[in-house]
Order: sequence, then structure tokens, then C-alpha cells
Amino acid sequence: MFNPSPMSPAPSRTEEIFPWRLQLPIYASGFFNGNVYFLTGILMPLWAAIVVKEPFLIGVVVAARQVMPVLFAIHGGALMDRFGARRVMLIFSAIGIVTMAAFPFFPFLTAIIALQMLSGMAESMGWVGSQALVGKVLKGRPVYAGRLSFALRLGGFLGPWLAGLAWHHYGPAAGFYTMAAWVAGGWIAGWLVPVTSDAAADDEVRDAFRWQELVPRLSDYVATFRMLAIPAVALVIAVTLMRQTGSGIQQSFYPIWLHDLGVTAGDIGFMVGCSHILSASTSLSVGYLTRWIREHWLLILTIGLSIVTMAVTPMLGADFIELPGMGKIYFILFGVIALRGLSQGLNMPLMMSIGMQAVSGGDQGKIVALRITTNRATTAIIPLIMGAIAQWSSLEAAFYIVGGLGLVGLSATALWVGKSPAFRKDAG
Repeated sequence: MFNPSPMSPAPSRTEEIFPWRLQLPIYASGFFNGNVYFLTGILMPLWAAIVVKEPFLIGVVVAARQVMPVLFAIHGGALMDRFGARRVMLIFSAIGIVTMAAFPFFPFLTAIIALQMLSGMAESMGWVGSQALVGKVLKGRPVYAGRLSFALRLGGFLGPWLAGLAWHHYGPAAGFYTMAAWVAGGWIAGWLVPVTSDAAADDEVRDAFRWQELVPRLSDYVATFRMLAIPAVALVIAVTLMRQTGSGIQQSFYPIWLHDLGVTAGDIGFMVGCSHILSASTSLSVGYLTRWIREHWLLILTIGLSIVTMAVTPMLGADFIELPGMGKIYFILFGVIALRGLSQGLNMPLMMSIGMQAVSGGDQGKIVALRITTNRATTAIIPLIMGAIAQWSSLEAAFYIVGGLGLVGLSATALWVGKSPAFRKDAG
């Protein structure tokens, strides 16, 4: 287990074959596109709690964001493989700007659900595009996946904090406008990705766009799901399911639990943001750690830690110390979310790299979309399960049950990996 991984050669100077003029806009797109999920994970449950109040309906509102990504992310990934990740990403980012800014004008249940569905699709396609660019243009190498994850986590510090502060000081509308401006940053970054360079030419597919292409193809879905026959892809999808039990808790009832303890939206945003800073620090160490711990075991271990840190939340009090000029520091809550951040910073680039390197260059959009589909399906289900448990039992029980399910599933995955010939040292 603790041996250098043959799947992960150490990054070398020769890997630095792409100009920074190409790399930086891709990382910048991840800085913005990958964090809309975290911004909405703080503000949307708070908005739903104001508008609908009942726990189960809050779960419905949060889950609605994942409906269209679950149904159409694979179709969007296939479009990126045919017409270019950059082109498709820009279209959906523009849709995301408009829908995010529209939320304050429609404070009733049906409109929130409709906007959640459309905004969720736009958000997921922006993030699929950023990852697909790393796979297609930067060849999915761990060093570049780690840098994208680093950029993602830096944005994960700033974005939730800014959105939380805007909400706390100026109200919900300011929070939504802050998120719309954040999505606009992702659009600008995507636009700055050069399309004339030799390296980027592979991404800009020569096919002319036709409106008929907007209709999903069954063949794309079949080809995508066939990838599950590849052990590395099956592992990534399995651990994605388990990982999202923890993320589903964080993106739904975690901010509500903290808010009920007296923690403000600004402080919640600050704590979540700090966890992303810590994630950024570990993202760049993936290449080094995989010299000593094989990729798949490091992935499983860090996902297990990320689930536990969410599941134990009801055991934690809102104890704090107040420092001059810094306000309240909720040291126990902060310590646990910080530990989660460290683990998330490792497992994200591992999932990206393992999946991308297992498929061909022409399937990068599909493999990312398959993982996003799994991700969003689980994220849609978790709030519904938690809302139902909270309504008929207690919110505390919901944290424990969902976290326990994630750990049981991850343990079963670890047993499969341990017995599978595909993951032995001499495989591949």
C-alpha cells in the first residue's frame, strides 16, 4: 500500500510543455466555475429557509439544482468533445450570469425551483468545461490537475466569504448579485483561453454547430456509461458517490445547523473559505504523496476523512474566542472544517487525474461529465434524505445516518480495490 505508485510518475521539468499564457486562463476558469457550487451551498439553503421554511421543502429546493446536471451533463460533455469545451462553457456561463441575478426577483417556491434547475445546469457545464480543458489541452497530467484544484480552492476561500459577507451586511439580493458577478468572472476567464495556439487547437473542434446537436443522443450516453467497464473509471465513480454524502451535508443542512447555533452567514462563509485555502495547500502536494502512497488508496483514505468531518457536526458546540480585530473564532467548528479542507484538497485532483488518464483524449468531456452526473445525482438525493429524516426524526440523526451510509459504501469500495487485480502494484 505504501509504495511508490506506478500510475503516478513524479512530475519533471519536461512536463512543463504548455505556455503559461495557455495554462493561467484555464486555472482562472476553475477558480470561478468550480466554486459556484460552494457559494450556492451556503446562500441557497438560507434563502430556501426564508421562503419555504419546512425542512423537506428546503431539501427539495436544494436538490432541484441537480436535476438538469444529472439528466444532461453527459450530453453537455459530449457537445464539448465535438465542438470544444471553451465554446460550450462560454454559452452556459452566460446563462448562469442571468439566472443567478434573477433569484431576488422571484421569491416563491416554483420560481426558485425553476431557476435552481437552470442555474445548476449552467454552473455544472462551466466546471465540466474547466476540467475538460485540463484533460484535452493539458493532457490530464497530475501536475496540471493539481494546479486546477489549487486554483479551485483559492476561489473557494474568497467566493463563499464574499457572498456570505454581502448577504450578512446588505441582504439576500446582494448575495445573489455577488454570485452573478462571480459567474461573470468565469466567463471572462474562459474567453481569455487562447484559441489560436497549437496546444489549444485540439480543443477547438472544427465541426460547425447545428441546432439539431442540442438534442441528446442515446449513443453518447451508451458510450459514456460503457467507460464504467474500465476499473479506474469505476473506482472514480464509486468514490464520487461516497464523497458526495459529506458534500451533500455541507451543501444543504450544514449552514442551517450552524446558523441555528448562532453562527452568522459571514462567519460560515469565512470558515468554509478557510477550509478551501487549506485544500489549496494540499492540492499541490498530490504528486509528492503519490510517490509513497498509491493513488487509489490515498483517494479512499482522504474521502473517508472528509465524510467523518461532516457527519460529526452535531457533536460540536459553537464555542468561540473573540480576538481584537478578528471577531469570533469558532475554534472547534473551524478545526473540523479545516481538517475536511485538507482531505478535499487531495481527493479532488486524484479523482480528476485517475479518470482523465484512463480514457482517450476524445473522451475527456464525457469522463468529466460522467463524474459530474454521479456527483450531482448524489447531491440531489442527500438533501431530500436529510430533509425527510429531519422532518420525521431530527436533523442531528440526519447527519449521523447519511455520514454512516457514506462510510459503509466507502468500506465496500476499499474491499473491492484490495481484491481487484487492476489495482495491484504490477498492474498496467
